[in-house]
Amino acid sequence: MEEIHYLIKDELEIIQDDRFFKFGTDSVLLANFVKLRRGDKVVDLGTGSGVIPLLLAYKNKGVEVTGVEIQPEAAELARRNVEYNHLQDQIKIINHDLCQLDSELEAGSFEAVVSNPPYLPVEGGKMKENDFVAAARHEIHAELEDVVAEAARLLKYGGHFFLVHRAERLTEVIEALARYNCQAKELRLVQARRDSEADIFLLKAKKGANPGLRVKPVLIIYQDQSSEYTRELKEIYGQE
Repeated sequence: MEEIHYLIKDELEIIQDDRFFKFGTDSVLLANFVKLRRGDKVVDLGTGSGVIPLLLAYKNKGVEVTGVEIQPEAAELARRNVEYNHLQDQIKIINHDLCQLDSELEAGSFEAVVSNPPYLPVEGGKMKENDFVAAARHEIHAELEDVVAEAARLLKYGGHFFLVHRAERLTEVIEALARYNCQAKELRLVQARRDSEADIFLLKAKKGANPGLRVKPVLIIYQDQSSEYTRELKEIYGQE
């Protein structure tokens, strides 16, 4: 079953399908974390239903966004979401394996790469999710190293890679980036509440940069013990 939800209240909507992994706060926070300039070309690796390209195009007029998605059904939904929001002039969706993009996208042709990759390694045993959800949650089609390697290939020298990932994999991400000549430059941890541990992190890396990491203030999602968003989250969702 399909439903339509607001991404930005009264401004931007997204069609969601129950079969697929539904976007969460992570993707919205990542899109807000990304900083672009007019005329930039940016690619989203593993775009799913297209939530990140939609937000980037909406918030950054004059940028060109390419979304790459391996699952044909999800890629088609992403294309429909682009058309539904009349953003075809800024967004292109490619149904392709990010590990085999050489023939589709030229090396060094993007100012920015963005990704909300699968967080979980493939482990032994049967996964409970359907194939669509399992591919979004687990590293079935691409592992962390694959995503970092392709991001580094696509970036211009001095370009930026923005990603969101689980806090427990932070050192793994930073080490992988360094192997592909990308240095972590800006980090922001995300906590559900002020007194909880960080669940995820937002990271900006730069291709060809010298080491030197800035750690930004922690982003808190909920106020105290309530289910109400903090002021910053409300602003991100256009509720303020």
